Amino acid sequence: MSHEMDASTVQEAYSRWVLVYDWIFGPAFTRARRRAIEHLRIEPGDKVIEVGVGTGLSLPLLPQSCTFVGADFSRAMLDRAAARAAGANGSAMLIEGDGGRLPFADDTFDAALAPYVVSAAPDPIAILHEMERVCRPGGRLVILNHFSTSRRGVAGVTRALTRTTSRLLGFHAEFPLEPLFERAGLVVEHCEKVPPLHMWRIVCCTAGQRSDSP
Repeated sequence: MSHEMDASTVQEAYSRWVLVYDWIFGPAFTRARRRAIEHLRIEPGDKVIEVGVGTGLSLPLLPQSCTFVGADFSRAMLDRAAARAAGANGSAMLIEGDGGRLPFADDTFDAALAPYVVSAAPDPIAILHEMERVCRPGGRLVILNHFSTSRRGVAGVTRALTRTTSRLLGFHAEFPLEPLFERAGLVVEHCEKVPPLHMWRIVCCTAGQRSDSP
């Protein structure tokens, strides 16, 4: 994660992505999204936040019995999500904002989901901290994302690609899992590979369970 992305880089990248986002991240990624939502263990009446809601592809997969908030950095993405929310979950609230500075009080939500966003964020550590902060102690934190491998050869390729993907596409190709969660102080309780091609992983943590606790 040595090649930093600023807010303007991400905004510009996603103004381009919005035109093809549903086509690229739609049906082929539905199984992974559905599995990530299963790991949230949503109960009737739960309050759930999705950081990086994008065009709202998760909305049809969520139970109607929950209260849902979707946050995203891109206005263009949210405009598409609003249309999807009207058909899938009329009670959904969508907000434009930085996932690293969520406008909610501590312990507001029962669960937090971040699909395909932490490697596309200027400050992924801040997003993980905010997900934990706005969740009640014991709440589920579920991250669905690409994480790069440490295998020789492959790691070199992703490292070489990162400068280009950060600048033009708005995500880090080189994005190792362990250092991210260690720096965030979160305990990884579960990790599983998911389709397509098992190149993505679901990572589950619990709010309040920290690796840096005394």
